[in-house]
Amino acid sequence: MSFKLKRTQPICHICGRNDSTKKYGIGKAGQQRYYCMNCGKTFQTTYIYKGKEFNIAAQVEILWEKSHSVEEISTALQVPLVKVKAVVALLEKDNV
Repeated sequence: MSFKLKRTQPICHICGRNDSTKKYGIGKAGQQRYYCMNCGKTFQTTYIYKGKEFNIAAQVEILWEKSHSVEEISTALQVPLVKVKAVVALLEKDNV
C-alpha cells in the first residue's frame, strides 16, 4: 500500500495565486525560490532579510501610528534602521 501526499504550492506574493507556481532554484541565502507562471515574477516564501517581507511597510505604519520611535520599530521588527526611516519618510510625505 502506498500513499501519495499532496504537495501544497506556495502563494505568489505578487498576484496572490497558488495554481501556477513552480520551483525556480535556490536564492543566495539558501532559500527555495519560486516562479509564478501567472504574473511572471519570482519570490521566496521566507526571507533572511526582514526588509523584503511583503507586509513590512504596513507593520512599520502600525507601530509609527502608535508613537513608537524609528529605533524601537527597527528593533521590534528586526529590520535595519535605514529601511524603517525610508518607510516613515514615505508615510510623512503622504500625510503632508
